[in-house]
Amino acid sequence: MIKLEFNGWKIEVDIDQTKAFYEKYHLITEDCSCHYCANYILACDTFSSNIMELFQSLGVDPKKEGEVFQHFQQEDGLHFYGGFYHIVGNILERSIGEGQVIDAIDGILFSFTELPEREISLL
Repeated sequence: MIKLEFNGWKIEVDIDQTKAFYEKYHLITEDCSCHYCANYILACDTFSSNIMELFQSLGVDPKKEGEVFQHFQQEDGLHFYGGFYHIVGNILERSIGEGQVIDAIDGILFSFTELPEREISLL
């Protein structure tokens, strides 16, 4: 387990178990053929190095999320997505309520929420 801190939130993450989950988990496009999921997979390749470092530090494969959805599309064609990723670990300390945005990296907002059996969801 490694301990990480994000704006007053302290979590511990089991990187090995999280990576093991993602090694077995499927790409989102393997069980969904909608254009939104296909577009999101392509968008993952454009994530900044800061975002990719965050995913790597948590053991997460961004193309294998728990859920992805489009919030809206701007007139210029820019899509705004939401999604959930799973992390094996524990929330040790909270600075604000669960599910509230705790940080933003390069325009991507994220928060944590606890699920049963040591699974933390990165929203």
